[in-house]
Amino acid sequence: MKKLKLLFLFLLPLFFFLCDSQQDEELKTNVLFIAIDDLRPELGCYGAEHVKSPNIDLLSEQGVLFNRVYCQAPHCGPSRSSLLSGISPLNYDGIPLKPEELAPGKITLPATFKKAGYYTINNGKIFHQREDGKLAWSEEPFSLVNGPKENNHLTFHEKKSENYILDKNQRGPFFEAPDVSDNTYIDGQTCDKTIADLKRLAKMDQPFFLACGFVRPHLPFYAPKKYWDMYQRQEIELAKNRYKPKNAPVALKGSGEFGSYHDRNIEYNSDQFHIISRHGYYACISYVDALVGRILSTLDELELRDKTIIVLWGDHGWNLGEHNFWSKHNLLYTSKNAPLIISAPGYKKNIKTDGIAELIDIYPTLCELAGIDLPNHLEGKSVVPLMKNPKQTGKKAAFTKWRNGTSVTTTQFSYTQWDNEQRMLFDLEKDPEENQNIAENPDCKEKVKELTKLLNNRKIH
Repeated sequence: MKKLKLLFLFLLPLFFFLCDSQQDEELKTNVLFIAIDDLRPELGCYGAEHVKSPNIDLLSEQGVLFNRVYCQAPHCGPSRSSLLSGISPLNYDGIPLKPEELAPGKITLPATFKKAGYYTINNGKIFHQREDGKLAWSEEPFSLVNGPKENNHLTFHEKKSENYILDKNQRGPFFEAPDVSDNTYIDGQTCDKTIADLKRLAKMDQPFFLACGFVRPHLPFYAPKKYWDMYQRQEIELAKNRYKPKNAPVALKGSGEFGSYHDRNIEYNSDQFHIISRHGYYACISYVDALVGRILSTLDELELRDKTIIVLWGDHGWNLGEHNFWSKHNLLYTSKNAPLIISAPGYKKNIKTDGIAELIDIYPTLCELAGIDLPNHLEGKSVVPLMKNPKQTGKKAAFTKWRNGTSVTTTQFSYTQWDNEQRMLFDLEKDPEENQNIAENPDCKEKVKELTKLLNNRKIH
């Protein structure tokens, strides 16, 4: 009897250890990581009532919406490299398209989850290129985005598009609206694959990190006709400030991205061009929104919602004709401001915060939410405190770089300086559309000095 008692006392701690370990496994939450290329906060949940995005709007009601999130670079490659590596490109000389360029030897976000025991899958555009970060995934990435012969984001499906081929690169027109099914385009196929993976993952005895990256509303504006039909072209409002900001420096330029597609004989920056381009952008948003809705419905059907962290993000802002600029590739607010929605089990719902955050903060945030130790190289800061108390101010400022220009955004100001000493300052409270550069205004001398110091100090950290 005494031996049995001693054996019981010996085994009791082991019993509790095994119970705790099993409980830890049960408490591990999945991650659904949804990236939407070139999506600015032009959504119903962000106040854009003219855009039909019911599924993303519903997701925002089930989590926290961040109003003031800023990219670290207004270009797909460096923005994603920064987000997924946890390193800012501010100190990098050039445009780091790959995480290996920006953060050599540093573990990426999905690789961190894989190391922590998660089954990791990449569908669509997550890294900039399919071959980037391959070691982070438990399976071969699914992506036809860059395939030269496969159905990729450049593949058109409307017969008359064959009449509009750009000589210099053999690309098609900048928009089309064929009467086809959702999965005719690559994004629809990415959605189908993600849904199939969810059903497979639900049966696994392992938490998952499932990344789903949609290409639209990235150019060209190719979406099934039914999504174009959701908007009446004659009702589409154009930007009211189709002129360069007053006193804008020469360094402030637009993007030449539209020049990579056939213009269908429509004059660039004409009224017709503005209307069609906005129409195409909205149609592509509604298309992707429908795909997001299908994925979230599957998550609910599989009863995984209460066990899954959902993060939906865009990789930077986008210009929709403001100042006659289109696409990204500059340091205006419209290029820097990106959408971010996080829905996590046990956290507040239907919450919006004006606290300042950066895309680089997603990495440490997901680690904290999932209970994973943070790699020591991360430069971002978790936004979990904002999720708990959305009235907090968040970061003091956010920092963005494009080519030889660097920019800092605070609650009230957006300030940019270039290596050639040109500079740009906007008061976002008095001039939210950034129509007047006040950097050389004598009354702003101290503010420029303060923001220059803030920006320069950030460069050396």
